[in-house]
Amino acid sequence: MRLHICISFIAMNAAIALCTFCEIHGPKVIFTTQTYRNYDNQSKEKLKFYGPKEILKQAQTTVDEGQQECEGCQSINNLKYLSNEHDTKTSFLSAQQPLTQDIEILLKHACIRSLSCEVHPGKEGVCYFGDEYRGHVLSRTFTLKDAQARGFRRWCSFIVFMRDKQFLLNMWPFLIDNLREVIRELQDCAERKYNIEEAECPQRTMRLTTANSGSTSCHNTTKQVRALSSITNEKHVYVRIHMWLVWILSAGARHFIEILPMSLLDKEFDYNLEHRIETEEGFTLVNTKLPVNLNLNTEESQTSEFSEISNNTAILILRNLKEILGKDQFRQLLYSSLTGIQILVRGPKTQRIESLHGLSSLVPKACRRVHTQAVEYLDLNKYNFIGVDTSVAVPLPSANVCRLDIISDEHKAENTPSHIVKWTGLLPLKLPTLLLKLEKSLEDKKLGNSVLKAHFIALQKEWANIARVVHAMRGRGHRADLSGLMLSLGAGPHDKKLLDAWSMGLPSNPA
Repeated sequence: MRLHICISFIAMNAAIALCTFCEIHGPKVIFTTQTYRNYDNQSKEKLKFYGPKEILKQAQTTVDEGQQECEGCQSINNLKYLSNEHDTKTSFLSAQQPLTQDIEILLKHACIRSLSCEVHPGKEGVCYFGDEYRGHVLSRTFTLKDAQARGFRRWCSFIVFMRDKQFLLNMWPFLIDNLREVIRELQDCAERKYNIEEAECPQRTMRLTTANSGSTSCHNTTKQVRALSSITNEKHVYVRIHMWLVWILSAGARHFIEILPMSLLDKEFDYNLEHRIETEEGFTLVNTKLPVNLNLNTEESQTSEFSEISNNTAILILRNLKEILGKDQFRQLLYSSLTGIQILVRGPKTQRIESLHGLSSLVPKACRRVHTQAVEYLDLNKYNFIGVDTSVAVPLPSANVCRLDIISDEHKAENTPSHIVKWTGLLPLKLPTLLLKLEKSLEDKKLGNSVLKAHFIALQKEWANIARVVHAMRGRGHRADLSGLMLSLGAGPHDKKLLDAWSMGLPSNPA
């Protein structure tokens, strides 16, 4: 099977489960794979199992005592499949049900939601659901052809369960790409078996004959629901599923790492990666020689172009612009800056550079193309933030160019504004989520400039991450899944233009 890595998975308390909708007993978890890791870095001994010893000894139980099961609800019963990575002291254990009661209950609940209420609009597809109490779940629903099933199809799903929502959603492209390959192989096997059975005895004709005459033909219609191994005609189908899921968990754990945003830290911050502690939750504790000092007064975008205004922070500049322009005109500037419309500032040098500094700080560095002192107008393909002197000829305001004219004191008439926004575009009825959050923060007088800067950086990183995930999915052709993905990430259709603009700073082929 061809699998490939794009983004990857952190080795945490994650579980991947195969669920099926039994026609007799309803939604059932029939196979789970979990990760166990030993964090003792002192021992070099290769162990049989790197998790709690009692897990291997534990027999399979059901949460609801006395509940009957059929072949369709079962997979490997009390068998367990174990794979080890001795280099990382990690074990991948598969069983019919999770071997700890708390995870078993949560997965059972997730399974019911996956195959009943939380379904994709097209029934087959991807969706996210969950909360901080019951965990977070990525569900991929699919069908397998089955000549003996109701409607000739068996409903199934893979669910990925994690405690951390952000890690799970960041992994959306990687998980869906590779689970799709697993599902494709299962469906191919099931279709081959279905075609063989249909050639021997067409089930649709047989059922119509049985319904009309009351007789039976070819097969007994009272057969129980079949096991997955029978549907796919693969005796060792669960061994193959185990290896697939182990690969997904293992490959991701090798390639995904959480990085501390060093741009927020003082240059003297010293950390020692040699003496780190691995926690059971999958995080790394790093001992620092000096306390963390958040140096929020250092401007993230301080370049040579803005060196002349080092005394004025971007936050102070934005607050001043908002006060001068008023809510409506300032909102036009915000919208244009965030959604990729060119910002053209014309006026005195110092005020022009300050305005460009504040407005360009609203978008990620990769999306900024700034020229503060252009001698002629340059279009959006070259710069999205451009400043010119009043003597430079510029195009008339349009929907693609938002112009901020700053009038010097010596040329300003009495009782006339010093700053004028000229833009012929129309604001949408529903504004981008980020824009509304920025406006609300700027209006809050209780927030100091340093606090507001930290808040802006956090918001910018959050939405840059959303743009990155959506961009990665587009690069793999998953356009049909984007609405559900965006909703899971906290974005809606009204945020699409912002995400499109921010994606321009990312590689054109993220696959």
